[in-house]
Amino acid sequence: MNRPTADENQKRPASVNLLTWLQLMRLPTVFTALSNILCGYLITHSFRVGDLPQQTELWLLLASSTGLYLGGMVLNDVFDAKLDAVERPERPIPSGRISRNAAALFGGLLMTTGVVSASVVGFDSLLVAALIVPCVLTYNGYLKSTVAAPLGMGACRFLNLMLGASAANGSPWQSTPLTVAAALGVYIVGVTLFARNEAGRSSRIGLASGVGIVLSGLGLDAWLISQNGLSQSAISGSCMALVLLSLNLLMRATAAITDPKPHRVQRTVGLMLLSIILIDAIVVSGLTGDPRLAATVVILVVPAMLLRRIIPMS
Repeated sequence: MNRPTADENQKRPASVNLLTWLQLMRLPTVFTALSNILCGYLITHSFRVGDLPQQTELWLLLASSTGLYLGGMVLNDVFDAKLDAVERPERPIPSGRISRNAAALFGGLLMTTGVVSASVVGFDSLLVAALIVPCVLTYNGYLKSTVAAPLGMGACRFLNLMLGASAANGSPWQSTPLTVAAALGVYIVGVTLFARNEAGRSSRIGLASGVGIVLSGLGLDAWLISQNGLSQSAISGSCMALVLLSLNLLMRATAAITDPKPHRVQRTVGLMLLSIILIDAIVVSGLTGDPRLAATVVILVVPAMLLRRIIPMS
């Protein structure tokens, strides 16, 4: 019988440890946050796809969102450690693979990195990032178990998209990015309501209400594109894409409402989260009229789906 070598023994813990930290961060979901940044940035700037590598501010904002989002996900598990011990004992903290103190330190470092990256871009970016931090902490520590939880999560996503728009010339608080961010916030309110009891027995009324709000957010996007789309072809194509996406989400959600078992609800939540990337791409396509810019957003679906196979999104 061949025994593992010393080198093999040293590699195994490192590999397992890395995967555990990635599970703690729920890494696949970060690409939905990055798509928000791209959307906010692309609809407030005018340049060609080939100029993307030179957009230093964009890369800093992507780094900022990555730190803030992943830090928030880690701290979410820190606050939920006792609840996860009952409902999700396989999670990194309740399973004992990562200590609660280590996770708290790591989450804090990630969020600090996010704020620092935003500060390099400018005051508006720093302001939005600084608003995201208390918003995330308030949601994780206090709002999550209250009826205001969906609003808290929606506010976090609203600010994340505005972080992408924060580098715009002049004030980023213009009607178009604000409306896009508001539509995203409404969508996330619906997703959060739909996912409220995804690990247990979900209420059919709660699920149906969540779907209705999700569709309202998509409707707001469609209205904005119809009013401000760059061309008639861009408006028609983007609105049709939103209709098809809405029908797909509605069919999947209806199946979960009919039989609200945890695995069905969780799969639908995963689809709703991945759809954020598609929504952002559709908005970019409609408002800029440039399918190549939209493609830079859509491509984020690929790493998200690949990582989703080994790291759960919820």
